[in-house]
Amino acid sequence: MSLARNPPLLCAYHALQMALFPMAVITLFWKQTLGLSMTEIMLLQAIFGLTVAVLEFPSGYIADRIGYRLALVAGALGATLGWTFHTAATGFWSVAVGEVLLGVALSLVSGADTALLYESLLESGREGEYPRWYARYRFSGESAEGTAALAAGLLFALWVRLPLALEIALCVANAGIALAMREPRRHRPPAHGNWQQVRAIVRHVVRDQPRLLAVMLLATSLGMTTFIPVWIVALYATGAGVPVAWLGPIWAVANYTVAAGSLASPHAGRRLGFHPALLACVVLGLVGYLGMGLSHALFGFAFYYVLTFMRGLHGGVLHPEEQRLIPSANRAGFLSVRSLLFRAGFLVLGPAVGWGLDRHGEHAVLLVVGPLLAAASLAAWLLLRRRG
Repeated sequence: MSLARNPPLLCAYHALQMALFPMAVITLFWKQTLGLSMTEIMLLQAIFGLTVAVLEFPSGYIADRIGYRLALVAGALGATLGWTFHTAATGFWSVAVGEVLLGVALSLVSGADTALLYESLLESGREGEYPRWYARYRFSGESAEGTAALAAGLLFALWVRLPLALEIALCVANAGIALAMREPRRHRPPAHGNWQQVRAIVRHVVRDQPRLLAVMLLATSLGMTTFIPVWIVALYATGAGVPVAWLGPIWAVANYTVAAGSLASPHAGRRLGFHPALLACVVLGLVGYLGMGLSHALFGFAFYYVLTFMRGLHGGVLHPEEQRLIPSANRAGFLSVRSLLFRAGFLVLGPAVGWGLDRHGEHAVLLVVGPLLAAASLAAWLLLRRRG
């Protein structure tokens, strides 16, 4: 079995993983069907984030040792259990169990998927193709999520739990796709002396490779910039008078713009240059927040698409550089460090955003959070530029 089949199989795996039928309507399901408040909803996301944060690095560290393919199989099976609990949920605590299981599943996949992609190309002598394959990988996932969102409103209208139930079948199919992949013949680090190896990884990021740390910090701040509005846009749009039936198409267009940004990222990085392209992402993030916060018109949600395009753009520019700077033996572990930074940041910011939404509304929160995240992103960009 050739490693050449891994990249397209990974794109298919990511497409099914991201074909999230519930996402366009999940906030409404939690709020209207289960009666949860926005504070409880953001707390659920904090629980999910805490689960991923606690397991993010250990799961990546283990994946480097047991193999990326096995980690992807386990992640698909964990997601199957998570969506089963969501489908049967009756209140906050049953949803919380589902979120914990989905957090476990995501932590198993996070880092292992792109590590497998990079190592497969590296072993095949095709390392230079990584930016293009990563763009395809992101495009497949975002396109699948957008297409699933088109059906979300209809499925939700037929049965409010139907979008969640469909996820179970997709996760089972993903386990089969992962089994069809091949593990690269890379050097695996030893399973002994774990604390010394963990300290070496942390030391490499914090002290030995300052450029890698700057890349991770900028990826974290820009990722947070695009993640917060995901949990706001449905309420923002319906509060402005947008019909609920439009939520699926709105979500679909958002994912298609992420996909477009992903495809444009290799060209933008070459045409504008690495640092100018990332500075443009910082500016786009601020424009998106200010546009949504200051607009009270029916189509004010259109500024959300500025943020979603930036999400695809910055990932495609930053991630290949991150992969280049990471040592091969602990690739998934290093990638998990960056994901851990993101999850830890959301644990702090998420509940505060939920509290602000319940008391002051979407517009006020956007106008406060947007400039704060833009300032953090600009500081990380300046640090990265000083590192060369």
